Order: sequence, then C-alpha cells, then structure tokens
Amino acid sequence: MKECIWLFLSFSIFICTSINAQLPDEEFSQLRTQVSKAAGQSPLAGIEQVEKIINEYNQKLANFQTIRLLYLKSWYQINADRLEAALDTLAQARLMARDIKEPGILYSYYSISASAFSNIELYDLALKNNLKAYQEAPLLNRPQFIAQTENNIGHVYLKLGLLEEAENYFQRFYNSAMELDLASQQATGLNNLGEVAYLQGKLGKAKQLHQEALEIRRANGYDYHLSWSLYNLGRVYASEGNFRQAEQYLKDAIKNWQNKSAHSKTDRALLELVKIYLIQNRFDEAQAKIEQVIQLAEQYKHFSSLQRALKLKSELMQQSGELIEALEALKQYNSAYETFTKKQASIGLAYMLSQTELQTKEMALKQLEQAHQITLAKAESERRQGWIILCSSLIIITVTWAFMYRLNSKKRQLQNLLTQLNNTQEKLVESEKMRAMTTLVSGMAHQLNTPLGLVITADSSLQSLVERLSTQFSSQSLTQKLLEQFIHEATELLQLSQKNSEKAADMVQRFKMMSAKLQISELTNFCVLSFLQSHTKTLIATQQKSIQLCLDGENIELTNYAPVLLKVIAQLIENSVKHGFTNTENPKIEIVVECDANEHVLIHYKDNGSGIAIEKRKQIFDPFYTTRLGEGSLGLGLNIIYNSVVHIMCGQIDCIEDSEGAHFVIRIPKEIPHNTVFDASPIVSHS
Repeated sequence: MKECIWLFLSFSIFICTSINAQLPDEEFSQLRTQVSKAAGQSPLAGIEQVEKIINEYNQKLANFQTIRLLYLKSWYQINADRLEAALDTLAQARLMARDIKEPGILYSYYSISASAFSNIELYDLALKNNLKAYQEAPLLNRPQFIAQTENNIGHVYLKLGLLEEAENYFQRFYNSAMELDLASQQATGLNNLGEVAYLQGKLGKAKQLHQEALEIRRANGYDYHLSWSLYNLGRVYASEGNFRQAEQYLKDAIKNWQNKSAHSKTDRALLELVKIYLIQNRFDEAQAKIEQVIQLAEQYKHFSSLQRALKLKSELMQQSGELIEALEALKQYNSAYETFTKKQASIGLAYMLSQTELQTKEMALKQLEQAHQITLAKAESERRQGWIILCSSLIIITVTWAFMYRLNSKKRQLQNLLTQLNNTQEKLVESEKMRAMTTLVSGMAHQLNTPLGLVITADSSLQSLVERLSTQFSSQSLTQKLLEQFIHEATELLQLSQKNSEKAADMVQRFKMMSAKLQISELTNFCVLSFLQSHTKTLIATQQKSIQLCLDGENIELTNYAPVLLKVIAQLIENSVKHGFTNTENPKIEIVVECDANEHVLIHYKDNGSGIAIEKRKQIFDPFYTTRLGEGSLGLGLNIIYNSVVHIMCGQIDCIEDSEGAHFVIRIPKEIPHNTVFDASPIVSHS
C-alpha cells in the first residue's frame, strides 16, 4: 500500500466537491496544506496539527471535513506505530459518517484499517477490509479508486504468498495506470509486478520491470518511491550473484530512506545488505549492520525487523564460535517474537472491541433518535385518546429493555472473547500439529500412489486375461498358442505386481522410520569418540565410493542410546554420498567431538561435497523434501535424523553455513533420564 495516502487525499477532494461545507474550500485547503507540511517533519507532528485544527475550528468544520481530518490523523497514527489509537480514530470517523448519505463515504475507513492491519502483519483482517473497500470503490464513480484498491489487495496476497492472485491484481492496477496516463501509478505497477517475478524466480523479468520503474521515477522526480526501485534491484542483483552492483543499489536506497526518515524501510534494506556481507564472509561489516538494525528496530518498535536481525545475529555468533552470545541473541529473538505476537493479539482485540463499541454506540444513537421521535409524537398526540399514550409508553419500555439486553449480551461476548484469547496459544499448537499431519499424509499418498497404481493396473489386466481365457476355454477355442500367450502375459503382470508391491512395502518400512520411536534400546554408558571409531569405518567401507574419514576430538563419556547415534551418523554418511559427493573427486568426511560449557556433547559432521544452499536449510529436515525427486529419493533421511536426535536423544541438530560443504552440528546432553517419554508421532521440522 505504498500510495494509499494519495488515494485518501483524492477521496477527500472528491467529497469536497460533492457537499457544501461550512468552512470555505479555499480556507480548508490551506489547513490541509498545514497538516501536510507538519507531517513532512514527522507523523507525530501531523497528528498534533490535526488535533489543533479540530479544536480550533470545531464549530466551523462540516462533518465531512472533520471526517477527512480524522482519516488523515489515523494515517499518521499508523505511521507512528500507534495502531490502537488509529483504530479508535477510525471508529470515531465511521460513527460520524453514518449521518452522511454520500455514496462511498466508508471507502477510506476500510482502506486505512487495512493498512493498519498490514503494518502489524494481520493479513487476514487487512484482506477483509480491503475487500470491503473494493465494494465501496465503484460507488465513487472514479476508476482510480478501484485500481488503487486492487493494488492494495494485490499487496496482501503477495504477503500471504498467493503470487498468481497478487500478479492478477497488480496487472489490473498497471493497465488502469496506462489507460489514465498516470506516471506514478505506472511505476508502482511495474515495481509490484517486479516483486512477483522476483518471488517466482524470474530474475531477468524482475530486473527489467524494476529498471523501467526506476527510469519513470527518476524522470518525474519521485524521490521517495525511487528507493523502492533501488531496493528491489539490489535484491535481484544479489540473487544473480552480482554482489557489487547489489550493494551499491541497496546503499543508495538506504541513504534515500534515511533522508526521508523512513526507518522501517531502512531496516529492510540494511538486512538485505547483511545477507550479502554474510555470503561474502564480511562478518565484521555484517555484524555492524545487524547492530544498526537492532538499534533502529528497538527505537522505532519495528518488531519484524528486530526479529530478523536478532536471528541473523544468533547465526553469525554461532558461526564465529561465540555460542554464549548466539544463545543470548536467540533469547532476545524469542522475547521479540513473543512481544510481537502479544501486540498482534492486542491489536486484534482492540479492533474487535472498537467494532463492538461502534455497534453499541450506533444502536444507542438509533435508540435516542427513536426516543426523540416518540417524544414528539407524544407532544402532538396529547389530545388523542389514552390508549395511544399507553401504547407509546409500552413501546418505549420495550425498546429500552431490548437495548439493555443487547448491552448485557455484548458484555458477555467480551468476557467470552477474553477467555478465547487465553486459549489462542493452545489452538495454534493444535493447528501446527494438524498441518504437520496433513503434510505427512499427502507426502505418503504421493509416494505410494505410483507403485500401488501399477499393482492395481496389473491385477486388473490379469483379471481381464483370466476372463478371456475362461471364455476361450468355455467356447472350446483355446489353443496351445493362446495358452502360451496367456502364461507369458500373466507372468509379466505378476512380476510387475510383485515388484511394485515390494516397492510399496519398502516405502512403508521407510515411513515407519519417521516415527520418533526408532527401535529404542536400553540406555548405555559409552565413550563417544571410541564408539564412533569402532563403527564408522565399517559404515564407510559399505559405500561404493572411496571416502577419506577423519575422526578427532574429546573421548567424552555419555549416557544415551548408542544404536540411535550410530543410525544418525550412518544416515548422514548416506546423505553425503547420495547428494554431496556426486561431483566430488576426493570425498572426505570429518567428525569432531567436543564438549560445550553447558555439559552438552557437540558432534560436528562435515563433508567436502556440494553443500546445501542457504534458502534450502529451513526445509531439509521436513519429510519428503528432496532435491532428487523422481530418482528414487523419498526425502525422509534428514527427517529421521531430526526425530532421532530431538525426540529420542533429547538433543538438537542444526545445519550451519560452511564454505567447504555440508556442516551439521549435533548437540546432545551427557545424560538423559531413564523415564523419558517419547512422542511416537511423525514430526515435521520447522528449524
């Protein structure tokens, strides 16, 4: 919603020409200029100026002018991260708007509300309000409002990852800008389509679209929005590996946004710059930028940027071997995530409360209006008969009782809402479990579909052959040649059925290994390094490749499940052979055992293979994730490893960046309780 403010101002001008105001248009335009000038310094200054005008010109302002000022005030409150106050201001404007019969008067209310929810990443509520604004837009008879709302809806779909839907709405917005010959909107449309192309992996198309947007903005002096083109071009060049060009574009965007005091957008560009520095191993520069983002995010309460920066800091400290600092950064990340989640819940509750209060006030006003009409009717009908007066009194009593009943009902609803909010976290956990189960079921069904389908096909074909043979036998037309043909075809079908049945059975056995209970043996005391030295050479010898093995570290005594640890190492070796050493001339595996300060054993497993791309590390522990789909790989190996380490050995496993190849770190306690209870359900990792 990068140009929503243009839309709100346009809407205000449209209303201004439609309704007679108590304050002359020229004078009100001057007041609006004062507000814009103050907001140019900071959103807080804009809020203060709006409040000053409303207090000073309260008796002179028409309702629609006050509503317009309230819309501007709510917009500045959103930019100042005062979302609860913005929702209250919007509710006040909507309550005033009920007295104005102008079509589309609620358009800005829904649009600004959607912007507030997008800022706090409540995209479901943002989409809901944008769609309501989309219904209001045609009432204004101005194509710009429809097009801009389509652009806003596209942005929400983009955040939700629905790229095709987002591209559809962005294309409509761009087509409208071309028809109306609006250069600023044309640049915005190209920029948005470029973002979709970038997320779809179409880097060439994304670069072309962002370059076109950049040229339009430079030619027309759109300095503020110019930064978006610079920022997006930096991301594209970084994805192409042109880090020098990417760094220059990002630095230009940062400088421009800093000059405009656009702190949240500055955070984004700084984080993209950090990613480039990390790829180039410029760790000192990366750490400096991360600290800058953390400082800005904490100062201006940009929780999303703060979470990303703290997570990058934790990973950087971990790579540098500063594990205590990494753990501290991770704790700060969890704290920031919890704060952000609570803020989302608070905003959602504030919105529901404001909606409830708004409905209550509207009902109260209606009741007051009705009571006023009844009072007038009573004054006019004093000369009428007594039964009319009695009926009127009964009406008043009934309406008042209904109103009080509705108020009590709303109160009970609010109490129930508070109870529901306390249970939200448990429901989210249950939702994650259901999503995990859905992922596993769909993955298993996909893998088993082919062999079972072939078995069914073979059985069906064999049944047809038997029926044909029976018919030939019954009609005495069966010959030796036909019988031989039947035996030959039946043998082939039985072999096909048997082969795929065995394949399906093998898959089922491999699926069973996804359970956290992987044939847990008794807890034993053993020395890690000695145990690995006596078994890993045998595992290496079973591989077809000649692999150099290097074992080193401390011979630490451990109380855990030795067979499970051996299965984990065996699976890692198999993973290196299948995926890492395909193009490696001299494959090498290095295993290092050490102890950390918290009495945990760290096992570093490294290979010199092709490595794992950074964007794939978040998915490698998920079941059925594989880069060799269709080549016999089910994508279960690393998920089995994850379940074994986390849910049997009570440890942790991470894949960290290493310039030489894949690098896994297994962290397990020196001793685990004998009464540990394990969850037997398959686990979907989200590390």
